[in-house]
Amino acid sequence: MMANSKIEEPIDWSVIIVTFQSQKVIKNCLEALFCQRGVRTEIFVVDNNSTDGTKEILKALSTKICFIENPSNEGFAKAANKPLCRAKGRFVLFLNPDVVIKNPYFLEKIAALFDETKTVGAIGPSLYYPDGQIQPTTSLQYPNQKWTLGSIPKYPGNIAALLGACLAIRKEILDQIGGFDEDYFLYGEDQDICLRIRKLGFSLAYLPQIQAYHVGGHSSENLSYKLLWERKLQAEYMFYKKHYPQKAIDLIAFSQLIKSNWQLFLLFFFGSSLLPKSRLDEKICKYKAIRSQALAHLRYRFNQPRQS
Repeated sequence: MMANSKIEEPIDWSVIIVTFQSQKVIKNCLEALFCQRGVRTEIFVVDNNSTDGTKEILKALSTKICFIENPSNEGFAKAANKPLCRAKGRFVLFLNPDVVIKNPYFLEKIAALFDETKTVGAIGPSLYYPDGQIQPTTSLQYPNQKWTLGSIPKYPGNIAALLGACLAIRKEILDQIGGFDEDYFLYGEDQDICLRIRKLGFSLAYLPQIQAYHVGGHSSENLSYKLLWERKLQAEYMFYKKHYPQKAIDLIAFSQLIKSNWQLFLLFFFGSSLLPKSRLDEKICKYKAIRSQALAHLRYRFNQPRQS
């Protein structure tokens, strides 16, 4: 007579959180996740070598989460991909550590929509700042798409990209595309993965009736304005080079060079009388980064030998 073997119930959700210096926010994020009802969930937290006490909090919760400790800061995309080979959920939620999900049936509702609409590949909720203001979380076009002059095909759905702070994706799609592109360190990876999902024939969905709360700015609060904008612009040009025709990138770089020089001229002569110093410093760093990336691209292009 065969012994009865326990059949393990399928897991609905694999939640993946990447932390870095997240001591102030991660506990609230996880405690809200522990309260989810109606679905079976596993939680992976990948820490990028925090030194502020984040790791100690995660180790104390090791019976409730799968904690992965990186020896260095590997960036978001590479860290977020790490648990995918072990994730058993039908769906994966990539969640920033400064997002709090207060609705206990949040994951159940998103899973229901995935099950009802097989053509939807990724879903994003509405996100609110702590003061109650809604955060922009959807894009109807990709960055500077107007300069592609219609060369980007019409992909499924009207939404081009969803914010990566709280992004749900079918696991089968992630297995097919290999997760995030690890060439992105911190910015741009959400737009990239959304475009790759649409290229497979899936659309993206935004659910305003399903809400979460996002502190915002947590991932960049330890960066200087200079490094912040350098990383954003590097990611932006990485996206262009991966998805846009060369002529479109040239047009983008040329237009950004003109715009950034004009803005820096205005800030130099009038900025101090119109803006507080911190805001002025940020804007100067922003337009210097835009100019630097545009110049780097154009210099590279002009130095390329012409094809006969």
